[in-house]
Amino acid sequence: MRHTLALFALVFLFPFALGQETVLRAGLDVDAGTMDPRLARDTSAERMQDLIYNGLIRLDPQVVPQPDLALSWEFTSDTTLVVNLRSGVVFHNGQPFTAEDVVYTYTTLIDENFGSPRRSLYTPINSVEAVDDLTVQFNLAHPYAPLLQYLDKGIVPHEAASSLGADFGDNPIGTGPFSLESWEKGNRIELVANDQYHFGRPAIDRISVSVIPDNNVRLLALESGDLDFIHSPVPPQDLERLRAEGELVVEQTTALGYTYLNLNTANPILSDVRVRQALAHLSDRDTISEVIFFGMDQPGASFLLPNTFYFSDQVTTYDYDLERAEELLTAAGWVDSDGDGVRDKDGQPLQLELTTNIDPNRQQILEFLQGEWAQAGIDASVRVYEWPSYIGDVIAGNYDVGLIGWLLLTDPDRATFLQFRSDGGSNYGSYANAEVDRLLNEGRLVTDPEGRKAIYEQVAQQITGELPYIFLLYQGYVALHDQALEGYVLHPLGSWRSFESVSLNR
Repeated sequence: MRHTLALFALVFLFPFALGQETVLRAGLDVDAGTMDPRLARDTSAERMQDLIYNGLIRLDPQVVPQPDLALSWEFTSDTTLVVNLRSGVVFHNGQPFTAEDVVYTYTTLIDENFGSPRRSLYTPINSVEAVDDLTVQFNLAHPYAPLLQYLDKGIVPHEAASSLGADFGDNPIGTGPFSLESWEKGNRIELVANDQYHFGRPAIDRISVSVIPDNNVRLLALESGDLDFIHSPVPPQDLERLRAEGELVVEQTTALGYTYLNLNTANPILSDVRVRQALAHLSDRDTISEVIFFGMDQPGASFLLPNTFYFSDQVTTYDYDLERAEELLTAAGWVDSDGDGVRDKDGQPLQLELTTNIDPNRQQILEFLQGEWAQAGIDASVRVYEWPSYIGDVIAGNYDVGLIGWLLLTDPDRATFLQFRSDGGSNYGSYANAEVDRLLNEGRLVTDPEGRKAIYEQVAQQITGELPYIFLLYQGYVALHDQALEGYVLHPLGSWRSFESVSLNR
């Protein structure tokens, strides 16, 4: 089987003999949905943003804002941020970067008609104005604690972006270290070095990105020399072997993300919190972490992530407890009235569909849960399909229980405001709690770190009590690469920004 997969990888990945060019060959599990940073909603799109664009700030590996297109910034009042911009920067089309591009980028972001999936992260911005060509001012409706964390959004050229309109996402233009040469959707992305890059031309000439959904095939392509770099998701069962062999560099850190079961509370079965609590007691996080992920990902409890300032263990947790789960289901009116092994209520069997995107480890999780839930009389089916269709169904609310992950959680606001507000843009499961809405608004207004921590601990207690999500795992982040790749910097956000300064010595 291994040789068959290796052969498939060799056929799939044509050779990259491109003259004397230095080519970094990277693999991704899913394609980018768009290359317009304002419309990005997936991590592959974020990786392209790392390479094609610059933001006003960049977040370093400690997630501290550092200058990028912004040279410096100052809050002149609680609701006014003045940003001084870098001079001499040009876009890939040769047009100079100015404050007008910043104004355009953020004005469109907060325009409800534009449809940015991340709009609510920026709605406290009342307006953005160009003071002069290299100075921009953000005017806020109220103090906004996480603002700087969100100013890493790639800046787009106002003339080209407005002219291209909806086509800009397929024809991106940024100021970043690489520009898009070609994009064969679902298969390959070709990026070339930006000779005019303001931080200096990259050492490598080209990045060729192959989209390979199967984690095992992607790893085989790396091991056979057809790729130079892959990152999470990776087959966790192979990490110990790869470390022992020493032929590849294996780097690992705690990611800023979690894997969870998204429970559609609009489903009549899942609208009952007792059913959701029963499912939590039937979801053995320890076994999922140890057996399926070999300890790469740790058992999860809430959106408050370990190794961050906001982490707290003062949340409701659910040990694996079949007896307690059965009690909760019975109390909710679900009993096996006909002895067929499946609980029912008012003539309706207790049936749920578990769905996720194509990923061997995620599929294994769902099949494991399917068996565990069956012990309590739940008839659970499993469906695994392509990411674009899967995430489309989740966004539309066409699912029962979806297995998915959130990454890039640089602030607790980013882990909650879109997801748990009753009108949140990523509240796919229709969860609604007025107290949570109030607390999430308050968390944005309070700038004192300890005060914010107390607020988000209250939110976490509400969420883990009512369970719109069952938090399964705190994610680990792993990067695997050829030893010839030098200068790569592991980042908990999975950023590829350091590709601007890497070299390939082979």
